[in-house]
Amino acid sequence: MTRATRSRPILERATATIDTPVGPVRITVAGGVVAAVDHVQDPPDEAAPKDKLLRKAIRQIEEYFAGERRRFDLPMAPAASPFQQRVRQAVIDIPYGEAASYGGVAHILNSGPRAVGQACGRNDLVLLVPCHRVIGAGGTLGGYGSTSGLERKRRLLAFEGYPGQFSEN
Repeated sequence: MTRATRSRPILERATATIDTPVGPVRITVAGGVVAAVDHVQDPPDEAAPKDKLLRKAIRQIEEYFAGERRRFDLPMAPAASPFQQRVRQAVIDIPYGEAASYGGVAHILNSGPRAVGQACGRNDLVLLVPCHRVIGAGGTLGGYGSTSGLERKRRLLAFEGYPGQFSEN
């Protein structure tokens, strides 16, 4: 065993893929936190997960899509940088059913819209950190993962009852 191996704890990791109204979502937990929530193309898992935190995350996401939850109460992996942590908190603070522009979030953080967009693009915790609520200037959707992600973003905003109309990007 090398010194580097001894100094790194082995983290228990568990994943589950669930079906949602906007497509399958894979949830990963490790080290007592939700490490990732990603949109995927995989089919949902058939077996119920054994990990307690993973079951809690699934339950909260199901409650969100049932209209019973507007905010998540789960321990999340830390953001990669202090700036990304600030963006994460600003995005979490956008109320359910509302949206803020990249420029508006940037103004709050004394930053630029492009930096906010890049931080949102690095969001490993979709739904939990609702970057779908951040839109472009003039009502454009901005970005959300891949090209097909824009339709998912539109559907998430519609699901939450966001009243805005979107212009083409």
